[in-house]
Amino acid sequence: MNNKRVYNFVIIGLVVLNIIILAFLLIKPSQPIKRSAPKNFRSEIVKTLRLNDLQESRFHNLADEHKQKMADIDEEKVKLLYPYFESLSDTSLVVNKDSILNQLQQYERKKIELTYLHFKEIKELLTKEQLVDFDAFMSKVINRLSGSRK
Repeated sequence: MNNKRVYNFVIIGLVVLNIIILAFLLIKPSQPIKRSAPKNFRSEIVKTLRLNDLQESRFHNLADEHKQKMADIDEEKVKLLYPYFESLSDTSLVVNKDSILNQLQQYERKKIELTYLHFKEIKELLTKEQLVDFDAFMSKVINRLSGSRK
C-alpha cells in the first residue's frame, strides 16, 4: 500500500468517526443538570428558616464567609494536586505522594469541620420558634451536598 492510499483510509475513517459522534450528539437528548443557583438556594433557605431582615443579612454574610473559606482551601488543594499529577508526565519531578495525599486529606477534613461550624452558626441565629424549621433546612442542605434531587 502506498502512502496516498493509507492517507485516504485514515481520512475516510476520521470522517466516519465524526459522523458517528455527530449522530450520537444529535440523537441523544441532552438533559441540563438542574442545580439551583446559589442566590436561589439562599432565598429558599431564608424562606425555610423564616429569617427576619437582620437574620437574613447575617445569614448572607455567614454564607459568603463560608464560601470564601471553601474557595481558599480548594485553591490550596490545587497547588498540591498539580505536582502530584504532573509527576506522571515529568519523571524528573520528585514528589512525596504520601505527604501530598495526607495534606489533601487534612484539607478535606478542614472543609467538613468548617461546614459543620457554619451550620452551627446558622442554627445560633435562630429563635426558638424558628428552630423547628432547622431540621427542614438541614435536610435541604444534605440533599444538596449529596446531589439528591428530592
